[in-house]
Amino acid sequence: MPSVRRVPDSDLERYRRLVQYAFHPEDGPQSELTVPERIADRYGLYEDGRLVATGALYELDARLRGSWTTIGGIAAVSSPPEHRRSGNVERLLDGLLAEARDRELGLAALWPFEHAFYRQFGWAIASRYTTYELPTEQLAAAGTTTGGTYGRVDPDDWERLETVQRAHGEGTTLSMARTEQWWRNRTFGDDPPWAYAWRDGGEFRGYVTYTFETAGEDDVLRVEDFSAADQKARDHLLGLLGTHDSQVGTVELTLAEEAALLDAVADPEAVTCSIHAGPMIRVADPVLALASCPYPDDVAARVVLEFTDPIGDDRQFELAVEDGAGTCAPTRAAPDATLDVGTLAQLLVGYRTVEDVRGRGLDCDEETAATLAALFPQENVQLREFF
Repeated sequence: MPSVRRVPDSDLERYRRLVQYAFHPEDGPQSELTVPERIADRYGLYEDGRLVATGALYELDARLRGSWTTIGGIAAVSSPPEHRRSGNVERLLDGLLAEARDRELGLAALWPFEHAFYRQFGWAIASRYTTYELPTEQLAAAGTTTGGTYGRVDPDDWERLETVQRAHGEGTTLSMARTEQWWRNRTFGDDPPWAYAWRDGGEFRGYVTYTFETAGEDDVLRVEDFSAADQKARDHLLGLLGTHDSQVGTVELTLAEEAALLDAVADPEAVTCSIHAGPMIRVADPVLALASCPYPDDVAARVVLEFTDPIGDDRQFELAVEDGAGTCAPTRAAPDATLDVGTLAQLLVGYRTVEDVRGRGLDCDEETAATLAALFPQENVQLREFF
């Protein structure tokens, strides 16, 4: 019987080979593969003692409606060709969600290789992001380099960089608190990007990390991480990127969903601006997710919800909310609303409104819709960290 369990050291080489084949097949077979440090815990689906699918589970501290919570992060999902089309990925995901529940993680996020693939397992889009492609002179026009100072930064500056990163995410949902290990292993890593910070009065107020790449005949500066504590810092980071006109023709800048830069450049027609579906999220445990969610202080409500799960059991719970806190318990009462676990997650984090999803994942009457809309107002959702 297939089972999901932690990958022992004896299987790390096979684990690494499966992940390498899934995500970097262009590198070809590697005779020697270094198993890198992972912040996440490695899991595998085993059948007859053999590893047939891989996965990893992070515990991520993230904002949720003005408070901090811990969510699950699923990554490194892979299966080799000889074990595909047999339900192994579904079994693996089901096992990872069970592990998330055991760790009391109510929500589970992931970055999909294909959104439609993970939608069949209950995940739904959590946020969108914007990618700008533009000439350096447009960034120079949109920003400034006057005032303050710039300087190179490295992993040892992580605490001051984290202060900026948290200021950048203030007022958003799913923005993360990065640990020292995250900064060293993920933000900088073994092949670190270029990294500069802007200081105002000696205090870090913004930073940007980036790489240089060649795309066709064009040299491109590709921004990996862009965090500004305020508009002044943002303008100075844009100005810094604009100083690279002698090195590159194009800058690729990815930010949380917006279009504000189009109003700041001198020539909007010179800018390519595209919006993309970002990470996905689903409920791992409805009771944990609903009980850990902050609610508006002025809303008191009681509603029975039926949840549908494509890889789990359909269940009913009564949610009771008072004084900004919620409790959730199983019930056999007739449901006021029926919704799937992905739609519930979107409402919980505030990515979509009740009006958006009613009839598209949520089935309820007008009165219940009004109650749910009061409980789950829309949020600015920004999960920026790739994992």
